[in-house]
Amino acid sequence: MKMAALASCAARGWFLLAAAAWLAGPAPARAQVIFSNDFETDDTGFAASGSLSALSRVSLPTDSGGPSSTNTSMWLGKLGDGVPKSGAADEIVSLELSDLTLGQDYLVAFDLLIGASWDGAAGGYGPDSWRFSAYGTRLVDTIFSNGEAGVNVGAYSPQRYTDTSFTSPSGPDMPRFTGADAFYSANQGGNYGGDYAIYYFGHGNGNPVLVFRALRKSATLEWARYGNTSDSSDEYWALDNVVVTVPEPEQTALAEAGLLALLGWTGFTRRAGAARLLGRYTRT
Repeated sequence: MKMAALASCAARGWFLLAAAAWLAGPAPARAQVIFSNDFETDDTGFAASGSLSALSRVSLPTDSGGPSSTNTSMWLGKLGDGVPKSGAADEIVSLELSDLTLGQDYLVAFDLLIGASWDGAAGGYGPDSWRFSAYGTRLVDTIFSNGEAGVNVGAYSPQRYTDTSFTSPSGPDMPRFTGADAFYSANQGGNYGGDYAIYYFGHGNGNPVLVFRALRKSATLEWARYGNTSDSSDEYWALDNVVVTVPEPEQTALAEAGLLALLGWTGFTRRAGAARLLGRYTRT
């Protein structure tokens, strides 16, 4: 995100900390959990829209052992499997949070699995783009790839996601699986049905931490794969371990520092009495 755009958001009173990368560990035991679902028993709280007509749960790997791995979990998925990608509608999963504290910061953590023939930014096949947003503001907006030219696909298929660059699909080009916490590929041309990569958000060393500020007593969180691409319907994605917590003060401070560093803000001061988030910082 560009600094000017963030400043504009602040001027409109959004005061939303878009996203920050720092060395994240598990949330402290004292952190207040306001929502969690690991999909082992149900998909309570989540709704499908756009080109998704319904939600289901499926057993998928949690490590790099491939489709036959014995380490599995129930995921919300396979989202988008069998759904045409050429339509204008996105594949959308949403979660409505209620009883929030106005002005409170909240951390969102989840696991994302990218499955089958995601082509990244390949010309003529992509872009295979994905986003996560709070209040309509995109905290993640990027491109994933499971393909490598000459290995399992023919076209140049770069990824745009990294653990420190995840808010713009514009680049730079990166190899498939960059930043993945687990991945598998059969590395066979045309045989990518079992290929996948797993990305952690909000936990695990070096992974992005996503923070939003409650603008109302409720909030809509949205996970979505973009539509309107000339791509195949085998590509799917899945979610697991969705947790929303109230961060501890040290977590918020580290998240802020990470975001400001990403933006190149080497010096800043706080206005007296102002909130800690980006919209209230001024350059020195």
